[in-house]
Amino acid sequence: MNQPLFKNLKVLIIDDQPLAQNSLKRALESLGIKSVKLAENAIYALRLCERMEFDVIICSFNLSRDKDGFHLFEELKSKGHVPLTTAFIFVSAETSAALVNSVVELQPDDFLVKPFSAKELNDRLTRVLNKKQKLQGIYKALDEGKSQHALNLIERSLENPKLASMIPLLMRLKGDILLSTSAYEEAESFYSQLLANHKFTWASVGLAKSLLAQDKEQEAKIILAELQLRPDSRLAALDMLAQYHVNQEDYEAAYQEFHKASSLSPRNIKRHKDVLNLARLLHDYSGQFEAAKNMAKFGKRSIHDTPELYLTVARTGVDLALTLTEEESHTILRQSEKFIDEMRNEFPNNPETREKIAVTQARIHYLKNEQKQAQQLIKSVMDSQSDSNDIEDNIDKAKAFHELGYKEKAVELLSSLETQIEEEPDISTKVLSKLIKQESKERQEIQHSPRELNNMAVQFFQRNQNEPAIQAFSDALRLMPKNPRIALNLLQVLSDQKLRGGLQSHHEEMLEKCKTTLNKLSLDADQTKRFELLTTKLNTQKVDEQA
Repeated sequence: MNQPLFKNLKVLIIDDQPLAQNSLKRALESLGIKSVKLAENAIYALRLCERMEFDVIICSFNLSRDKDGFHLFEELKSKGHVPLTTAFIFVSAETSAALVNSVVELQPDDFLVKPFSAKELNDRLTRVLNKKQKLQGIYKALDEGKSQHALNLIERSLENPKLASMIPLLMRLKGDILLSTSAYEEAESFYSQLLANHKFTWASVGLAKSLLAQDKEQEAKIILAELQLRPDSRLAALDMLAQYHVNQEDYEAAYQEFHKASSLSPRNIKRHKDVLNLARLLHDYSGQFEAAKNMAKFGKRSIHDTPELYLTVARTGVDLALTLTEEESHTILRQSEKFIDEMRNEFPNNPETREKIAVTQARIHYLKNEQKQAQQLIKSVMDSQSDSNDIEDNIDKAKAFHELGYKEKAVELLSSLETQIEEEPDISTKVLSKLIKQESKERQEIQHSPRELNNMAVQFFQRNQNEPAIQAFSDALRLMPKNPRIALNLLQVLSDQKLRGGLQSHHEEMLEKCKTTLNKLSLDADQTKRFELLTTKLNTQKVDEQA
């Protein structure tokens, strides 16, 4: 027991299990801690933190009544209730990889696995509070945004022999400050010198960040290849590798890295958003729908829980339904409508969402071949003449305009978004900017939706009109590059055209691209058989030509 350290502490316990609450309270009181507050849910915990400051917050990760521990800690930090001078400790009986990764991302001061003894609690608290006490001046300077003052205090502390045990933590804080203040050259030198004598994983992560910030990508990539093999640094490495691939405009590779990271730590909403935007850019409609559903699932009852979370699922569902047959799309559209209904229930009487819902519902009516209802809704939106600065709202509106015949208006709106992105670089990302440019270009060059293109192409092919069928299937594949049915249909028409009258040079390029695409896609048994038959047919034609 450390009486001087514990005597005047103000402690908050957040746990929805009364037995666990009382057990932990008794353990703390046995250590001499007199001021202990209890909160059985996240809402009450937030109210307590608004009324008073705590020295220590001990929180169950597995809260179930409203927010979970991850989202509560995230909100407490965002509202300034957990400054660096406050000790935050997670407790949980669960130790799954996803939970541990989530905890690591938020960087609490400690993590205790239930059940734990009073001695273990005493030891952990003593260690955490000793650190807070000895580095109080540095933490206070950082909380106040005084980075240079914090750096000066760190340099002095590094020379203090009484703080020798704190040197690794002091060095880590110094590196974090150099990175946060964009002192990347100094950070690179600092981490390189440190790693020459100590193999700290966090120092390797810091070095990789400083190298990437200076566009020294090849050097960083070597470090990242090693970091992604270590469990404690894999998440950070995947994020940085994804960013590296985005800078290289290798969006497919970036998508795969962010996807892996999202699986490792599924509660991170921002990362799901990165996955979503890359899926949209790559025309992976099922991928973007799944990312949107994950955002809604893990963002529920968090600071991310907004009407837009539900609308995003509905919108991506419509995008996916556009690539499916009418029969296949019914299930997806029902899910989109369900999320719109859920949004209305969660956020009733919200006038800001009425037009957004109208746009998405117009697209749903269009897909159901309910043209009259679709036109009525989209005209009401056009008549309102309300301007939105929200990029996502305007992208969805442009899609609705294009699908319902107002193609010039769609292109005009997307063009204005390109300007908006350029004017507000802090809001946009490289991926979002690329996505809007791609949307604008495709809406200008392709007049029809993916479903319309496929239906048109099939009709052309059935009438032996191969040239327009090739063009329609080619446009459809451009919008649906991950759709094996479209790729096989295009290969079928190209094979037929080759047999009839031969292929032109641009057709040959199309043929090779189509085969490459199919080799990369996951095909079911029937699709595999069809691909093999078409490939054999094409190879036979080639042999005949050579003979």
